[in-house]
Amino acid sequence: MASRTAIVDYVPYLIGALGVATLVFVASLFGILTRPEGLLAVLWPANALLLAAFVRVPTMNTPIGWFAAFGGYMLADLMTGSDPNKAMWLTFANMAGVAAGLVLIRRLGPDDRNMRRPAAILYLCLVGGAAAITSGLMGILVAIIVFQSNPAMAFLFWTTTEFANYVVILPFALTALRWSSMMQVMQATYDEFQENWKAARAGLPFFSLIVSMILVGVIEGPSAIVYPVPALLWCALSYRLHFVALLIMLMSMWMMIELELDLLANLPEGADPYYGVMSTRMGIAMLALGPLTVASTDRARAALVERLDHAANHDFLTGVLTRGALMPLGQEMVDHVVAQKGRLTIMVMDLDHFKDINDTYGHAAGDRILVEVSRVIQRNLRGSDLFARLGGEEFAVLVPGIAHVDAQGLAQRIRKAVETASIAAPDETRIHTTVSIGLLCRDLEKPVSLDGLVNEADKAMYDAKRAGRNRVVER
Repeated sequence: MASRTAIVDYVPYLIGALGVATLVFVASLFGILTRPEGLLAVLWPANALLLAAFVRVPTMNTPIGWFAAFGGYMLADLMTGSDPNKAMWLTFANMAGVAAGLVLIRRLGPDDRNMRRPAAILYLCLVGGAAAITSGLMGILVAIIVFQSNPAMAFLFWTTTEFANYVVILPFALTALRWSSMMQVMQATYDEFQENWKAARAGLPFFSLIVSMILVGVIEGPSAIVYPVPALLWCALSYRLHFVALLIMLMSMWMMIELELDLLANLPEGADPYYGVMSTRMGIAMLALGPLTVASTDRARAALVERLDHAANHDFLTGVLTRGALMPLGQEMVDHVVAQKGRLTIMVMDLDHFKDINDTYGHAAGDRILVEVSRVIQRNLRGSDLFARLGGEEFAVLVPGIAHVDAQGLAQRIRKAVETASIAAPDETRIHTTVSIGLLCRDLEKPVSLDGLVNEADKAMYDAKRAGRNRVVER
């Protein structure tokens, strides 16, 4: 039984190793097919993708995962005609760069690895540079042992090529959505377009990028490399970071193939191709940094705005809506229920003898009770219901579309849940409290003010107080 459990424990790591081998093999094969005669591959996504996989999926970053990566590199080279000695040295160079990048990237915080801060682009550049230089140093050995070529040129060419690949591919690989999330985003986009054709305007930045890429192929010359910059900046300000990173990767890969193959085709006989190719690859990598920085900055700004909006609309202690946030959201709910000629339930709740609890156990204990009671109430609500702290120990709940008997049952469940909750004071004393609830159920057919409905429920709550507390009173 113990051995079977041990085998089960290793299953995720075996699956991870299989994923690593498949990823490296497919990516390496793709890179080999873009390799011009006598040069390194125009595109080599395997190293950046492997680095990102080790960062994002811990079950892949294991000794067996590294052996699987080695096998993936070797198999791709051997299948395309490389001799074993050459394939082994090339694999060592690739894996050395990945190892160096992994050591550095693991020192970055989650915000930097996920590009939530503008400085993250700089850090990823440094990671890519270190990985590229490490591969370049290994490239010197490869040049001497395998190719008997100029080691200095091998170092420069290998380093610039690897750096360009890391800069272009790593941001996408680190931020890419999982398949299920990607499908949800695509479905939501399609649904939005179905409901409102004007949503198609969101595709204009993407369309402008396509046009600029066509211009790169049509209008040749030294300036062709910068044609997509305005469109990329527009995309960076219009789309989410993971989509911008995808666009930049696809554009850069296409430009590398288009411009480099064009360069090699028009090279004078006997001319050295290395400097032109290195210049093209580094230029495309540098071009990608600007839009990536803009997209990362915009993501950080959006996250800050979201946090500020949450702080403005949510109670700092309990995390539920404030009264100021409830009233406009609640009025929208009321108007929607009126339009549907539906039913709305409103509950106003007030903790019983809360002042006595504060006086006896202290305000810290009172705060704990407010937090715990908020959690108890929320556990009984749906995601579509509105829940707010009106102030002090008073709360309000808006529940649309439930029957009268269900509303009564919900109010009683909340009351009993609060009554049975046991909250620990700072000195570990167990505290119990109760709640008085004013319940209002209305079929809404005409426009009505939320203020008026809340006031009616509030009066019912005071009736519950006068009737002895810890009860539900309906109006």
